[in-house]
Amino acid sequence: MTQSPLTHPTETPLRRIRIGIDTGGTFTDVVAFDEDSGELISTKTPSTPANPADGFINGMHKVLDLLGATGADVTAVCHGTTVATNQLLEGKVPELGFITTEGYEFILEIARQAVPDGYGNSYFWVKPPRIVPADRVKTVGGRFDFEGKQVRPFDEEGAVSVARWFRDQGIMTIGVCFLHSYANPEHELRMREILRREHPGVVVSISSDVLREYREYERSMTTLVDAAVKPMVSSYVANIQSRLKEFTGSGQTNQGIGTQASTSIPFYIMKSNGGVLSADEVVHQPITTVLSGPAAGALGAALICGRAGFDKVLTCDGGGTSTDVSVVLGGEPTLTTEGTVGTYPSKIPMIDVVTVGAGGGSIAWISREGTLKVGPRSAGADPGPICYGTGGVEPTITDAHLMLGRIPPHLLGGEIPLDLAAARAGIEDLAG
Repeated sequence: MTQSPLTHPTETPLRRIRIGIDTGGTFTDVVAFDEDSGELISTKTPSTPANPADGFINGMHKVLDLLGATGADVTAVCHGTTVATNQLLEGKVPELGFITTEGYEFILEIARQAVPDGYGNSYFWVKPPRIVPADRVKTVGGRFDFEGKQVRPFDEEGAVSVARWFRDQGIMTIGVCFLHSYANPEHELRMREILRREHPGVVVSISSDVLREYREYERSMTTLVDAAVKPMVSSYVANIQSRLKEFTGSGQTNQGIGTQASTSIPFYIMKSNGGVLSADEVVHQPITTVLSGPAAGALGAALICGRAGFDKVLTCDGGGTSTDVSVVLGGEPTLTTEGTVGTYPSKIPMIDVVTVGAGGGSIAWISREGTLKVGPRSAGADPGPICYGTGGVEPTITDAHLMLGRIPPHLLGGEIPLDLAAARAGIEDLAG
């Protein structure tokens, strides 16, 4: 790239450009809007899973070059991402621990005793693995009733013992959900204090912060999902924010006599409910972004369909790693608090999007029973499908489409040439 970060961030921008960036598992899509001229430019660039900030900044370079603009002209950035979504869909969650009320250690196993639609009865359904296995669930004595009145005092010694056990096991991410903590969070707050004291560096999510509502299973699962994505989302957002400030020359301070003004440009992250959150707040509420990218897609589809005169629409947003489906009624995407990401229920307000691990990079494989399966694992952008020639060795949906002649022999206007012979060889190897 020829463009470089600015050296004079205090100069008045010659143009006012807003940028929207959606980072997917395979590609990063970028849109730039010139507020003065009304010019709208869009482009895309390969995502960089090893360091997503690289793909983010590459996309900004590319779209600004197309506009003939520089980082100084950027007035705001809004970002939608499927980083957390893909992490959950592909089951790439860190080793989690779970602490709950004494006597309720099987909350996750019992769940709602519900069999998913389509299985007929429980004989044909195999319960998926829990997000936290039973051996990493610990309990602590103490109890509040539904009105928040203490029934049994908090067991300080037991809490210390549990914290030290997780420390000794090297488990660095923990969710805490005590019964009726929505009515009184005192015991959860104390548990967090003990964890931080006895287990330095631990990442903790407590249910009274994440979801202050009754129904302990949904509250437990939502808290654990928050804990699962917190390390990655926090690191991801902090890295991008730092690189963005460097690229635009913002984030510095201008000091005068008795004054200090920040030049940071607004940086927003899309929320699952279609709103936005400042990047500084995301680290405290990472679960609100688990369907960030899909929510933005549903909003965009609703806007386009509304302009075309349709107010009842089924939207389908297929990417490289996942596919998202939602319903638009009355010109607005429907909302829910009963959503799921993959097999994980998340009881937070979100646009009602059903997300499955099936996209252009989804890997085809043969099960132990000899059945052809596709996904949820994805080749993503690194190593990518076999036809990319970047190290991928497992056939994907993209390889199949190339072999069938459904996509051209190159992508992004020739930036990514595709190797048909390699794709064919990979698929033939899988077929045996």
